[in-house]
Amino acid sequence: MNTQTNDDSIRVLIADDDEHILECYRDAFGGSEETDYIKALDALDAELFDVDNEVEETPRFDIVACSQGQTAIDKAIEAAENGNPFDVVILDVRMPPGIDGVEAGSRIRQLDADVEIVFVTGFSDVPLDELERRVPPPMKLHYFNKPLSFMKLAKDVAGMVGAN
Repeated sequence: MNTQTNDDSIRVLIADDDEHILECYRDAFGGSEETDYIKALDALDAELFDVDNEVEETPRFDIVACSQGQTAIDKAIEAAENGNPFDVVILDVRMPPGIDGVEAGSRIRQLDADVEIVFVTGFSDVPLDELERRVPPPMKLHYFNKPLSFMKLAKDVAGMVGAN
């Protein structure tokens, strides 16, 4: 089920305990000045050099970021109660000192069976089959290892929502 808001933005909840990582997400998903500049250069390049390829329309994201698993759960509950649930939830697996991303994902999944949940981790201490067992169904579950390309992840997230 695609729950994009009226302005066609993709609603994404992100939880990571590292503020620098959250800033990287904001830049990739939020259209920082740098990404806007790159998009403008691509469009100009296509126009000046009569490139046949159309400039790809970049989806707009409505980002909510937090640093703890419990906060992510609270924000997911609030969004659901307001009738505007998230399309995608991105969770760091480890977020000390509170609950981890796997537990947060499990609780968020109980609230919304349709939400795409993405786990991102720098440690492979939770095997994929364990994630699939704790946060089913596997077809709505994604797993990425750090380091990662935040821009590629943004494109992947847009594809997840577009495929619904």
